[in-house]
Amino acid sequence: MDAFLNNISRRKTKVTVLATYNLVRHSLQLLLDSDREISVLDVVGTTSELLEKVSQSSPDVVLLCLMENEGKNIEVLHGLRKIASQIKVVILSSPNSSLDQPEALKLGVTGIIGTHQSAKTLIRVIRQVADGEVWLNQKLLTQLLDKGFNSAESSKSKNKAFFRGDDLTNREREVVGMIGLGLNNKEISEKMFISAATVRHHLSSIYGKLNVEDRLNLAIYAHRQQIVPPLQPVRTN
Repeated sequence: MDAFLNNISRRKTKVTVLATYNLVRHSLQLLLDSDREISVLDVVGTTSELLEKVSQSSPDVVLLCLMENEGKNIEVLHGLRKIASQIKVVILSSPNSSLDQPEALKLGVTGIIGTHQSAKTLIRVIRQVADGEVWLNQKLLTQLLDKGFNSAESSKSKNKAFFRGDDLTNREREVVGMIGLGLNNKEISEKMFISAATVRHHLSSIYGKLNVEDRLNLAIYAHRQQIVPPLQPVRTN
């Protein structure tokens, strides 16, 4: 049984990559293939190829690296939602990007990383997004707070309002604060000296009490309610 569980824990994250330029595609494939926890299924250069490959191979994560016409090409997210609604999407974005990042998040993106970041950070983002985490930069988080952001998951229930959370237990408030700081379930379990299963149980209870449907909106809630200090990052990239 232990060997079986270990095999499950070592299951590789399946990734499909879309990149505009051949050199970028080749470099990203070499980088991701070098990580023993990641398996690159396909590396493509056009959005039509991406949609075809995703429908065939069902990756865990799609990495979008669109150096040209980012604002227009991001429309591929609509196509991804139709063929694989639960797929995780990470965007590798240039510093001078024309991408509307809040809009991308509404379309289901859960990780945005800049091209100025390290290869190690990119791999970490892919792993965490595959595990259900979010990865945002501080500037984007501030924009989301200012705009009263609701993600793609929560926008399905626009008439719902966040509850104040007065009935959260002290332990649940601790979990909310750590989500606001960008910690993943494993990190939370280690800091609170509880099992990962207990963390998941707390999160399930928190979502119900606060009327929050995803981790991103929970992180934003934590900042709005000042459960974490202002301007703390939900991961800095």
